[in-house]
Parts: sequence; C-alpha cells; structure tokens
Amino acid sequence: MWSLRSRSRRWSLAAQFLVWQLLALLLVLGVVAAITVQQSTEDFRSSRQTRMLAVAESLAATPVVRSELVEGGNRRALEGQIGRAASLSGARRVQLVGLDGRVAASTDASETGTLATLGTPVGDGRSWSGDLRLDGEDTVGGQAPVIGDDQQVLGTALVVEDYPSWSERLLDAAPDLLLFLGAAAALGVTGAFGLSRLIRRQTRGLEPADIARLADHQEALLTGIHEGVIGVNGVGVMTLVNTSAQELLGLTEGDVGRPVTDLHLHHGVAAFLGEDGDSDPTLIVVEDRTLVLTRRRTFFDGRAVGTVTTMVDRSDLLALQSQVSAQASITDALRAQTHEFDNRLHTISGLVQLAEYDEVVALIADVNRRRTEISDSVTRHVEDPRVAALLIAKVTAASEVGIDLSVEPESSLPRLDPATAADVITVMGNLIDNALDATRAHGGRESSVRLTMEPGGGPLVRVADTGPGIAPEDIERVFERGWSTKPMGAAGRGIGLALVQAVCSRGGGRVTVTQGDHGAVFTASLGGGGPWESG
Repeated sequence: MWSLRSRSRRWSLAAQFLVWQLLALLLVLGVVAAITVQQSTEDFRSSRQTRMLAVAESLAATPVVRSELVEGGNRRALEGQIGRAASLSGARRVQLVGLDGRVAASTDASETGTLATLGTPVGDGRSWSGDLRLDGEDTVGGQAPVIGDDQQVLGTALVVEDYPSWSERLLDAAPDLLLFLGAAAALGVTGAFGLSRLIRRQTRGLEPADIARLADHQEALLTGIHEGVIGVNGVGVMTLVNTSAQELLGLTEGDVGRPVTDLHLHHGVAAFLGEDGDSDPTLIVVEDRTLVLTRRRTFFDGRAVGTVTTMVDRSDLLALQSQVSAQASITDALRAQTHEFDNRLHTISGLVQLAEYDEVVALIADVNRRRTEISDSVTRHVEDPRVAALLIAKVTAASEVGIDLSVEPESSLPRLDPATAADVITVMGNLIDNALDATRAHGGRESSVRLTMEPGGGPLVRVADTGPGIAPEDIERVFERGWSTKPMGAAGRGIGLALVQAVCSRGGGRVTVTQGDHGAVFTASLGGGGPWESG
C-alpha cells in the first residue's frame, strides 16, 4: 500500500519556510542597518559642516589673524590662534592660507608653504562648506575668507574634520539600531514560526513532494475510473469533479468551487449531493440517462470534512430491468389466476361430492362465459398477445378484489416488436398496480386503461383510477425514487413510478400525472412521437 508521506530526511516545508523567512529577515535587517549608518553619516555631515564653517568664520574674523596674515606677519601669533580654534572645535586640521594659495600657518607645521586643498579659490572671497579629500581620506570642512580693514581679501581660513569610521558610526547608532532591530527580529521570528505552523496545518503535514504525488495519484484515479466522482465539502461547495461526472451531469471544471445549489443540476441530483450522510445506491433518471448514485462521508483526524459521491450510468441495464419487471408482473398476475382457479376447482370438487351435477355444469359455464368476456374485451382492442395476456391477468386479479378494471373503447394497440412490448408491459403493469392500490385504499370500485399509438410515434398508455388523487404539491415528486403515498415500509416503496419514468425517458417519451374527475390519471408515452394530450 503506497503512502503519501515522504521518507526522506530533508527538512520539512515548515522548517524550510522558517529558515528562508529568517534569511529574508536578516537581509532586511542588514539593509536597515546600512540605511541607519548612512543616515547617521548624513546627520554628521550636516551638523559638522555647519560647525566647521562657524569655526572658520570665527577664526577669519579674529583681529590677530586679519593683522598678521600678510607677507612678513607674525607666524607665531597665527599658530596660537590656529591651536586655540582646533582645541575648541575638535577639528583635525586648521589652516590659514594666503592669497597665493599656500599654507601660511597650520596645526601641522610640515604643511607650511605647501599648496592648500580648498573648496573654492582664495580670491573668490566666499565662504564654503562641504567634503574634501585630504591625504586619501574623506573629510568635512568649512572655509571662510579673511577680509582686511580695506575690505580686501587677505587669505582664507580652512577648518577640517575627519569622518568617523564605519565601526564608529555603527557604534554611535547602536542603541537605537539595536532596539529597532531587536524588536523587528522578535516579531519576524514569531511571525515566521506562526506562518510555518499554519502552512503545516493547512497542508495536513504533507511536504511538497507528497502533495505533488497526491495530485498525480488523484489525477490518475479520477481519470482512470469509469464511474463519475463528485466531492462536496462540509458547507455544500463542490470541491472536485472528474471527467465522467462532467459528461453525465453536464458540468465543467469551472464549476469546481461553486455551491451545489448554484449548479444547473437535476433537482434530484442536487438534493442527493446536498445531503451529508451515507446512502444506499439510489436510482435517479436524468433526461435519457438512468444514474445510480452512492454517497459516502469523508473524514480527517476523526472530523467529517465532506462527502464523495460516485455515480454510474445504468441505462444499459434498464432494458434488462424492464424485461424482468414485465416477467414479474405477468408472474404475479398468473399467480392470482392460479389462486382463483384453485378456488373454482375446490368449489367444483365440493359440488361433485354433493352430487350437485347441475350446479357443476352451471358453474363451469359461468366461469367460461366470464373468461370469454374478459378475453374478448381485451383482444378486441389489443392485438399484441403479450400485452393482451398481461392485461387479461390484471383484469382478472382486479375482479378478485372487487375492482372493475376496464379497457376504454378508444383503445387500439397493434402487434409490437418484442422490446417495445416489454416496455409497454413494464409501464402498464406498474401503472395498473398503483391504480388498483389507490382505488382499493380509497374504497373505489373502478379503474380504466387506454392503449393507443401516437401519430407517427410509439405506444401511449393511459391509466385512470378512482383513488384519492395526487395533491398539487406532490405532482412534481411522484416520479422520484423513494417517494410514495403508501405507508412506510411498504415493499417496493417508491420504485414503480421511477421505473416507469426511466423506461419512457429511455425511448424519448415521458410520463405525466393529472387530476381526473374521480382520481389520478397517468399518461405515459413510450416513443418519440409528436405532441400528445394526457386527457
């Protein structure tokens, strides 16, 4: 017996999903960390540029710098001002640059006399702040012009500070970053774990390979079996339908996922699919098909999750059932006649023992006359010997229970081929049996049968009784299998009329019921003739 569960040692789907979620989370956290450090760098640049520019402007406005930043000025005085500015600002480098662009004084004495790296030329006389590349390193600086008393540019003051390293910037942002990343990581891990559990529950603990194998097996089973299969979940929604069921009921793949009540199905099939219990094989006639449906509940972990209905087309067996029914009807009628003959023979035997020979002759003559009358009343209108034989037996059986079963004068039935005669026997036998039961239960005394041929069509059987009739609300249900006006537990309950409808539908005909003057009138057409009237 094959199993759906994989025996491999690979990680489960839930575990794989959790790992991938964690990796994705780590990636996101890395990106967030990079963005946070970049934001920290931007904040550092903005704030330090402003500070470096302010220090540079303050240094450039110092009287000592303005008076000594000339050729031959006091360099020591300038160095003192530079050292104080560097100490107060924390700048890495402070320079005073002359009009020739060379360093006049610097925190690094070795730079004196070298060309300075500036943001704007000294002669522009404008303040500036921004990034500078010094000694192969990125720095942020501010530059301010030194203006003499005569408003002439004497030089420029440059204040520079190094950018902190990545580790320093990350460490600086660590408190906020750790708080944010920690909260995000906790929520991400919790969500990933919960989602992995949800996936495991939704997939019934099956892994992707198991699900794929299950789908392959289901496809093979549903397409490989001849029977139609329909799955309905616990809320009445169709969850699967195989090819055979689509052909039998006129469904499509697009109907999967729709409630059964919204599908265009025969009302008997829809009602059957909508029930939630197990069922015995049930016959339902759908147009020209005779379907046998069986419903079984399905379970998972001890909980009912829906039903699976299988169906098979048994139209090919209907002919055989019709023939068996015909033979059974004739057998029942002959059994009734045998019972009647036994009674007559016992009566004759008694009369002989009593030496009442004249009474014996009279009784035999009466029986012979009665038989002749019944035979003549039937054969006058029915030429087919098989149908006539059954009808004679039914008339005799009806007379035994005090019911006059008559053949209507309009009747005229020629010889039929054996298959058609068998269908007429099935339909007529069931309709007459129902009529006699209804008439006797209601205290009636008469029933009638009419046998004719439709113009250009097949046989037409009309049976009327003097029973209680059919209530208007029950007219649509009388041909459903299992429905009957008979008491619960009656043998064959609800089968006869369903079989009549199946036989008529198979030949392209139909059967209807109307309310007559004294009871129900059933009219059955057994062949695809033109329009016909039921009355």
